[in-house]
Amino acid sequence: MESRVHERESASYGDVVTRRPRDPNSVPTVADRRRLIEVNSAAARFFRRELLRATDGWGREYLTRGGAGELLDPGSGWAVGQAPDARSRLVDHLRAKGLELDSVRRAGLGLLNPEGRTVDRFRDQVMFPARNDRLETVGFVGVRSGVGAPYYATSPATQVHRRSACLIGVTEQLDLLSEGAAPVLVNDPLDAIAIEQLSRRTMCRWAGIPLCDSLLSAGQARILGQHAATDTAIVVLADDKAGQRAAVGFLDDLTRYFPRVWAVELPDGHSARALYGSPDGLQRLHDALMMTRPLSDYLGHRKRMRPSVSLPDAHLSPSDETPSL
Repeated sequence: MESRVHERESASYGDVVTRRPRDPNSVPTVADRRRLIEVNSAAARFFRRELLRATDGWGREYLTRGGAGELLDPGSGWAVGQAPDARSRLVDHLRAKGLELDSVRRAGLGLLNPEGRTVDRFRDQVMFPARNDRLETVGFVGVRSGVGAPYYATSPATQVHRRSACLIGVTEQLDLLSEGAAPVLVNDPLDAIAIEQLSRRTMCRWAGIPLCDSLLSAGQARILGQHAATDTAIVVLADDKAGQRAAVGFLDDLTRYFPRVWAVELPDGHSARALYGSPDGLQRLHDALMMTRPLSDYLGHRKRMRPSVSLPDAHLSPSDETPSL
């Protein structure tokens, strides 16, 4: 029998807990599922508020330096947020909203410290909501400052969240996808945002989808196929051979939903974000995305030397030019 939760008020850290956690692989009841999604949605609003209230800090610097300063506008379509560098600010906020600590932990947002108190799982991170096939917020990917490059932290497996069954960026670009924009798979969220910005400034051809150091799964390919009104998907290849081999592994899952799967190689040493922020960046990134070849050309140890295909309308007209951010 599970031991009871001992109620002990603590404005800073939450209740002391001895209850055995629920199995994240178990099927939730309708009420449990609704509650866990409610907790994640409330957390997304909290993270967004924290970012917009901040006047400095690593999160704002990360977005601004990465050319994504637009996301700091309250009207931005991206619900990106900031997890504060605090022990239990999110937990305290959710508890003040009437949400139970057990639900906060089961949603993957709180964990028990050695004293048995519930504290925040994510701290000092830029937070991207991860959504399932119904476009419900079921978890998060956090971007943390690292040595040399940021690294990613993700919500643990819960009764409503599996990393392989949710994506970042689909809801934010649903208008593009539903009008025929091709999903463009990249690793870094800032690259995805650069591609979205380019798309909205030109012909709305693309929607950037970041994978954040994970491999595309069959479930994620299905989400893209469900929401993209096109027969084309694009994979931006990494500079290294290992990254290219990993991208080829996406082919089987993508071709179930997209008959045409293209690959793009960016100029050496450049990411989508770097190209977009360079002189003539709008044109350079546009041209790079237009030069494609089938991803299947990369099967095997050596790439078949089929010429790249330049898609129609490969150049921007003067009226399309806008200053890069």
